Amino acid sequence: MVKKILLSILFTVFFSYADYDQILDLYKSDFEKIDLDKAYSVINDSKNFALSSYVALKVASFLYYSGNLEKAEKFIDQADKKAFLKEDYPFYLYIYSKVKKDKQALINLATEFTYTYYGYKAYLELYPQLSEEDKEKAVESCIKNRHYEKVKYLIYTLEDQNAINYYLLRLTKDVSYFLSISQDSPYYEKALKLVSSFNKEYENSYINYLIEKNQLDKLKEFLTQRAKGEFYRQNYDLFLMYVELLKSYFQTLSPDLTWLMFLYNYTQGEKDLASYYLDQYKKYSKDPYKILYWESLLNENQLTVPKTQLKVEDITPYLALIYYKNKIKPDILKNRRCSLDTDSIALVIEQLRENEYKLAYIEGNDYIKTNPCERLYSIMPEITVKCFGQNSLCSYVKPFLKVEDKKLENIAYAVIKQESFFDPYAISWSNAVGLTQFIPKTAKWTAENLKVDNFDITDLFNPDLSIKFSLWYLNRLISMFDGELIYVFASYNSGENAVKKFIENKKPRDLAEFIEMYPYDETRDYVKKVLRNYVIYEALEE
Repeated sequence: MVKKILLSILFTVFFSYADYDQILDLYKSDFEKIDLDKAYSVINDSKNFALSSYVALKVASFLYYSGNLEKAEKFIDQADKKAFLKEDYPFYLYIYSKVKKDKQALINLATEFTYTYYGYKAYLELYPQLSEEDKEKAVESCIKNRHYEKVKYLIYTLEDQNAINYYLLRLTKDVSYFLSISQDSPYYEKALKLVSSFNKEYENSYINYLIEKNQLDKLKEFLTQRAKGEFYRQNYDLFLMYVELLKSYFQTLSPDLTWLMFLYNYTQGEKDLASYYLDQYKKYSKDPYKILYWESLLNENQLTVPKTQLKVEDITPYLALIYYKNKIKPDILKNRRCSLDTDSIALVIEQLRENEYKLAYIEGNDYIKTNPCERLYSIMPEITVKCFGQNSLCSYVKPFLKVEDKKLENIAYAVIKQESFFDPYAISWSNAVGLTQFIPKTAKWTAENLKVDNFDITDLFNPDLSIKFSLWYLNRLISMFDGELIYVFASYNSGENAVKKFIENKKPRDLAEFIEMYPYDETRDYVKKVLRNYVIYEALEE
């Protein structure tokens, strides 16, 4: 009986892979060599695979550019828009909108994906017909993704001169553009807020404007951001001035400022006031170990390390810091089953992973949209982690390069987990690439040190090469900071020179002081998360 079941599974997998071979041949074929009738039949027979949608798009695009719209429509109808990776979706949307003559789809492409090649192309075709709201949406799309060169051209397609001046102000920070914006324009308030953020002369004007318009929520947000900025610049007189302004208008402080008032009084040696604000902050904190940790610093007490078994979800950033400082590994309860038996499609993806990784990645992403993630977990955990979330036990995987030095491997994967969440094709708004998110400048410098010939930034889409780059860079930082991982993680995120300068100027007495006083919001959050990842990876080695 068991033998029959095994034979049945092998038979199913064999024919599934045979189907995939046919669709793969079409994917790799020259356009001119494709038999359209056969291709249509193969696409229909291979609907279980995402690649069938890519082939349908390939044929439809060829037919569209050849002027055969009728046949192009037949094929584009076979493409499932959900099957495409994010970077491929704009091309699909362009061909779909053209073949189907769907103007709304083209508008969506032009306004939501303007920063991409096909989004920008669609915008240039459409902008005379777009509303001002749609044009502004397109400009914001490019700004969000830091495609500023496109913005310089897009803003001159706007009809409202006030809007043009507002965006020029954003690009250049030249106050003369603000002075050219009419006070009755809807852009005036946004421009006034912006100019007040980099020119102190306009700060009172913005505050008075908000008071006059009774926009107290915006006033509270503005003063809070101002206070936070001055605190992290260590301009404590200005910080306290904004705090007093907030108290005068709103009586109570936000959780963020309550925390900063604690830190301020702690650094000034005002123990009673520090205790008062820490006590006030207790009701806001989601991490009880944060309070315990700082109480121990304030009262110079020794913290007790928990000896009970913990779920991964129970390990907070500050609990991770406690384990890390005490050089103790938490006892983690491995109570979650992450994997289920695979099916025939998952087994095809497993075979693809060996030789056609990008295709396996495409298929895996499509597979988990309609199937239990657990069925693919043992094959492509780097994809299925999306189903479980960052804090789940199932998300602590090591799908790629293995390293002899387990500590270094755990450091690297702790970084990868936060940087890209195991997406080998990740690209950030700062053009950081791949698993380990190297920006082009650092990647080129690392390639030179590793003597990688003919290096191109797209080479870092290769997971193993990306990890090798990261290991070299992490080793350098570990040596630079005498093995102190808190400084290593901060340097990986914000640069080693910034970390060195902060340590030299601030001279933190405790690692928590470094973390909480470091001037960059992103880095403070990053260090906590990566340290937590590292502590858990280390514990799971046991």
